Amino acid sequence: MVNDVLEAGLRSEVVEVNFQAKLEKHLSKNEEICKDCHGLGMKIDNNIFGIKGYKHSKGMTFPFNNQSLSYCRSCYNGIRKRCEHCNELIAKGWTVCNCETVRKQKDEQQEREAKERWSKIPKISLENALANTGMLYVEDFDEYVSSNAFEDWIEYQRDEDGYFDPKDLRIYVTRCESIYLSAAEIVENALEELHEDAEVSNQAMEQLQNFLDQWCKENGGGTQTYYADCDTGVIYSE
Repeated sequence: MVNDVLEAGLRSEVVEVNFQAKLEKHLSKNEEICKDCHGLGMKIDNNIFGIKGYKHSKGMTFPFNNQSLSYCRSCYNGIRKRCEHCNELIAKGWTVCNCETVRKQKDEQQEREAKERWSKIPKISLENALANTGMLYVEDFDEYVSSNAFEDWIEYQRDEDGYFDPKDLRIYVTRCESIYLSAAEIVENALEELHEDAEVSNQAMEQLQNFLDQWCKENGGGTQTYYADCDTGVIYSE
């Protein structure tokens, strides 16, 4: 390696790093010193590089290195935390573990929040919803169902599950959005690389917007997208 460094016109120097310090750590119940960096919170990072045209004796593309200190990839500040349920170390970047117990708790919390939200919002009849909404969102199944096929969907669920009761469903109306093109945004982008005083008149902008609106109306049928409107619920009745 020394010969390769010299042949490449480089020199090798060793920087001695001697930390004469003691780091104080105040740990909570499930925290512990990181075993990768031993509590320092930093590790030696290899910053490898190559030199164009230089052929290494062993064919290495990036044979040279400028090492430095970098943050430990396993912890924050030299501390790691274990899950109070499964006792596994929680990965860096996560605030909680992803074990079965934690996932179950999350699901239960989300269900409580969904029920609370459902209890507070206004609700309309299924008949009203089917007549005025092209699609309904069934939260319990996380599924969007066409209003025209909703009754068939209910019958299918009954056939699949003998305990299925549609009265227990949390059903929401939806809002529909289609493609929309903004004349202001199009013109702004078109003028961006032109001279600073370049502009288009308000009348011309209005004409362009009218054209775009008509174009979207004629060609937007395949872009219709439905979103759940969780501010209005639907009461199922036989």
